[in-house]
Amino acid sequence: MQDKKKLILEAAIHCFARKGFNATSIQEIVDELGMAKGSIYFYFKSKDDLLISVIEYYGEMLFAEMRDKPGDTLLPPREKFASQLERQYRFVLEQLDFMKMLIKEPFTGLHPQIQGMIFRLRARSQLWHVSHMMAIYGEQVTPYLADASALVSGMWAQYFEQLLFEEQVFDGRQLSRYILRRLDDMMNGLFRSGEVPMLPPMDLAKLRSLAGLTEEVVTEELFLLTQIEGRIVATASERGEDTQRDLMEALTLLKEIVEKPSTGHRLLVRGMLALLKEYGPSDAGETLGRLDSLIGGTNA
Repeated sequence: MQDKKKLILEAAIHCFARKGFNATSIQEIVDELGMAKGSIYFYFKSKDDLLISVIEYYGEMLFAEMRDKPGDTLLPPREKFASQLERQYRFVLEQLDFMKMLIKEPFTGLHPQIQGMIFRLRARSQLWHVSHMMAIYGEQVTPYLADASALVSGMWAQYFEQLLFEEQVFDGRQLSRYILRRLDDMMNGLFRSGEVPMLPPMDLAKLRSLAGLTEEVVTEELFLLTQIEGRIVATASERGEDTQRDLMEALTLLKEIVEKPSTGHRLLVRGMLALLKEYGPSDAGETLGRLDSLIGGTNA
């Protein structure tokens, strides 16, 4: 994003949070920036167009906090999920006034555009949940992915409402781990009971489309590798240090090949997959089988 456009979006966020969307004029935004009024219209057709871009920009910042950071790589899956939930909470807390404006402000005439953005953000959030659920609970969670996503989203939303409307501030670290312990309680209960899921299976291809992810095959490969990595980290105590290091290095190389197929070599790929199947987690067989069907025949 161009620096000037980014400055305009950040100034708009501050102004909208302070006075509300309807009460803020374009002139007040340019005054905040100290630039000519025409500069905004070079990038945005109207104040409505600016608001839509602000919400998209805000969503990207939020999801940036939910992506893996360098320190996340070797964390066990549950701790990684908790850490990212904590960063998500901290981001919302820092942007609390803007969040309140989004919820309370009436956006006359903008509902179709805003609804479309909400659908995209919701799909991205569900895909993020699915990745973490598979890493934490393994393949046994597959029938319950939609229910698990709904359960964790519902719990998280209730605490956000307390923050937004009751001004109840929580310790982000404590809250994220509390929610995951409650999710464990519910999921372990479902696994023991074998109860039929309430929600139908997730259509991951449809979710990727709604989320705006167009490279579906590559996305699925990386998605599967992330699931396997989570299980390998979670079960590290079951194998020796050298074997664990070999498995992690194999995953790193496979990710590089998936992202740059021209660097791949069929025998190398099959060798790394064989290593993962022999020494990896016993409950990752189905995931590895799907991964093998996608990249096992990669050509040089």
